[in-house]
Amino acid sequence: MNTILMILGQVIIYGLLLLGNEYAGFMLAVILGSIAFFVWGISYIVEWIQPSRVTRNYYGFVLSCWVGPLVALIGFTFLRGGIGWLS
Repeated sequence: MNTILMILGQVIIYGLLLLGNEYAGFMLAVILGSIAFFVWGISYIVEWIQPSRVTRNYYGFVLSCWVGPLVALIGFTFLRGGIGWLS
């Protein structure tokens, strides 16, 4: 439940950033989302190779850090019909 609330909160925040300044919001969502995705991926692979005592909450937090911006970007792009600063 906390993961869903974190994703929803991030979608709202990134959506407001995209409405305010589309270029800055897009770049912030892409950069922070990709960094969080690679951290999540590397930590998941390392956990698969050698199990540690990291709680499952950690993976939920990092998962929400890259799913939130992704959902916001996809929703914003579909609702606006494209990315305005690229055209």
